[in-house]
Amino acid sequence: MKKQLIGVLAVALTLVSTVTWAQAKVGYTNADLILSALPEAKTIEAELKTYSSQIQAEMDKKQQEAQKKYQEYMQAVQGGNLAPSIRDAKEKEIQALQQGLQEFQEKAQQDVQAKQQALLSPVYDKIQDAIDEVAKAENFDFIITSNAGAVPILLYAKDEYDITNKVIVKLGGKPIDKTAPPAANQGGTGGNNQAGGNKPATNPAGQGNKPKTGGN
Repeated sequence: MKKQLIGVLAVALTLVSTVTWAQAKVGYTNADLILSALPEAKTIEAELKTYSSQIQAEMDKKQQEAQKKYQEYMQAVQGGNLAPSIRDAKEKEIQALQQGLQEFQEKAQQDVQAKQQALLSPVYDKIQDAIDEVAKAENFDFIITSNAGAVPILLYAKDEYDITNKVIVKLGGKPIDKTAPPAANQGGTGGNNQAGGNKPATNPAGQGNKPKTGGN
């Protein structure tokens, strides 16, 4: 973790090596926080929930079918009413159902991630465009991100250099309350929503192309 942080900071320092810190105007923002404040956030979350629910319903149906076949097989075995050839055939049938269920679950997770990326990518592109416009209008040399997964690269900065609310307003969203706890401002599109039990990544590697948060 520390090595990752050092690496990210090294890249950031390299980017500004051509401009002295005394001359550079550096701002920061949080793309996920911007997304959570936009009208699209709830729409995307609702669409993903509907999509995942449809897949989950089909998965439940397949699980029930496999469970029923297994129970019927066990009852027949316990009753001693199965010829060896029939027993072998039923065992192969149950194994095929279980394998099919596993393959369906894996494919379902991929489908949900692809759907999530398809919904988020254009929004993140729009966020990046707004970041660029605000950065140019405010004459920033660089805009860095205050969130980088589990490793934050911005440990301290003055609020005056935070352009998050300016970007949100530009995109038609409601400014966030910076004094509120982080959970109060975060939307639900970045959580886990994958079908099959685990619900997918806002930020996920499966989440669209996030803004590069570079300067002008």
